[in-house]
Amino acid sequence: MSNIETNAATHYGPLFKNWQLKTLGPKPTADQLASVHGLGCRPGKQALAIAMSTRDCGVTGSQIVMACGAPQLNKMRGLVADALLRELPAPLAENGHKVYRNEVTAKGKQRIERVAKADAAKVAAGTAETEKAPKAKAVKKPARKPRNGHTVPPVNDPAIADRDPVTPVDGATADQLPAPQL
Repeated sequence: MSNIETNAATHYGPLFKNWQLKTLGPKPTADQLASVHGLGCRPGKQALAIAMSTRDCGVTGSQIVMACGAPQLNKMRGLVADALLRELPAPLAENGHKVYRNEVTAKGKQRIERVAKADAAKVAAGTAETEKAPKAKAVKKPARKPRNGHTVPPVNDPAIADRDPVTPVDGATADQLPAPQL
């Protein structure tokens, strides 16, 4: 079982448990969900709406709202505009609503194959790395420099500790300082 199928089964499982066949039509198959995820859609409402549109019967806007809670057409329209999906003609539904019916184009199939190969390579590389690579040592981060470039001397700095806090730095006494203006 591939990583995509696992995600689809775990993500959509609770939703499919309460699926209303009469109002929503047949559930999207695991292959339909996997192909939509292969087009670059993450598991979620948009991917479910697109997978529902790839069924033989298509999907209406009201079915998308019932299944997902809101219209989810943006991603679908984007995939059609990118020529990864093609809209198929479909008659209006019984209630007069438009039916969205799509199929994956040749360009979309190429992307799905590329994503599947990349996932397989990641899985193979991940298992190879875990078997061969020793654990990486923790790298200590260097101390961060202050943003303004100023440095604060430590409190126990002898140059600061020897100063008398009352006497000004240049050696002037209190009676030599100018009087404050009122």
